[in-house]
Amino acid sequence: MNWQLESVADQVMKKGNESRAMNNTKVKAAEHYRGVVVPMVTPITPQGNLDEAAARRIIDHMIAGGVDGVFVLGTTGEANSVPRTMRLRLVTLAVEQAQERVRVYAGISDNCLAHSIEAAFEYSRLGIDALVAHLPSYYALGAQEMLAYYRKLADSIPAPLLVYNIPQTTHMSLPVEVIEQLSSHPNIVGLKDSENDPLRLEGVMSRLGGRSDFSILIGAAALTAKGLALGADGSVPSGGNLVPEIWSALYKAAKEGNHSKATEYQQQADQFSAIYQRSRFARRSIPALKAAMGALGLCGPDVLPPLLPLTEAEQADVRDEFHMLKVGVY
Repeated sequence: MNWQLESVADQVMKKGNESRAMNNTKVKAAEHYRGVVVPMVTPITPQGNLDEAAARRIIDHMIAGGVDGVFVLGTTGEANSVPRTMRLRLVTLAVEQAQERVRVYAGISDNCLAHSIEAAFEYSRLGIDALVAHLPSYYALGAQEMLAYYRKLADSIPAPLLVYNIPQTTHMSLPVEVIEQLSSHPNIVGLKDSENDPLRLEGVMSRLGGRSDFSILIGAAALTAKGLALGADGSVPSGGNLVPEIWSALYKAAKEGNHSKATEYQQQADQFSAIYQRSRFARRSIPALKAAMGALGLCGPDVLPPLLPLTEAEQADVRDEFHMLKVGVY
């Protein structure tokens, strides 16, 4: 059956294959995709629109704090809830506001492969530096399907891809063996691993660490100091929206070999993260993070459906806790 969706997918994939055929030399990933890459919240107005002024403030706040990259349309950015037109506008704005001061990453995760490929072309045209994608999450996949999916995606897009392991939302763990096979693909340049498992992290680093052509970014923020000590290339902490300077100092200390100092910064960062993560799942931690950012005047508390903002009383508690901790730390 010649369904229209199949035709669109075939056309997009053909374009991607042609693009990769013209440039299939793998860059030295670890030289490019490293440091503190913050998964940016998507600021929303009370009317449900993109708060563009807030987005610009947040980007400038993160860059002033010394981060190395901004990652839009990730889990912290409520990507699955963001309408397509808003996604395009956010990517455009992020590239504009970054002004090449830091690298800009964009999530293209979708349950439909063709949609991910289309987004990859659109974001690449807008000037994105790298793309990030977790597994499609409707079907429970085995290693064979995971491997085939990422190879097809990487073959079909015009920009470098980081695979994203986040079993908290996909309900699947990307096996280290699969990642190792994917790491040889000419267009797959790294891994964002958000599985909060110290033993797995050790396994990832022992199998894939220390390579110049493949970056490992720690997505489980609490494991950042440990991961950097093992040789990871960077971290992706949601707390970088709030206190980017602490995460930047942590990374710098670790890369200078001062791991005791890095551990001190990790402890400070964990205290701030606890303000919005404590006893909360993502559906509540993201609204709480926005409430904490409100203490700095960065954005409002609004989120997109199906999430709900905290109550005004809860928001006040979060802001008060942030101010008290900030006085104690700074």
